[in-house]
Amino acid sequence: MAACVQPLLTLSEARIQDELRRATAIAADAAADRRKTVRLVLICIGDYVAGLAIVGLSLHMSDGDLAPVLFYAGLLRALCGPMWTVLLSLWHEENR
Repeated sequence: MAACVQPLLTLSEARIQDELRRATAIAADAAADRRKTVRLVLICIGDYVAGLAIVGLSLHMSDGDLAPVLFYAGLLRALCGPMWTVLLSLWHEENR
């Protein structure tokens, strides 16, 4: 007893091709978003590491006047650099 099952929905070939193009475009956008996210994370990590390197340099300096300046500059770079990178990136995305 083989029952003949009718498809619930039949699509034209043009509709199928349109859906395939749409799915391809969505996949390409998702891949581009992943690349942007990875790039943004790497930039933020680089800012943080550069700030920590400046802080480390300031801790090993013997010059009494320049060491605190470098210390606070390193803190600003390590903490505020990634924050501003993310904020400006989001602002740029919204204002395209």
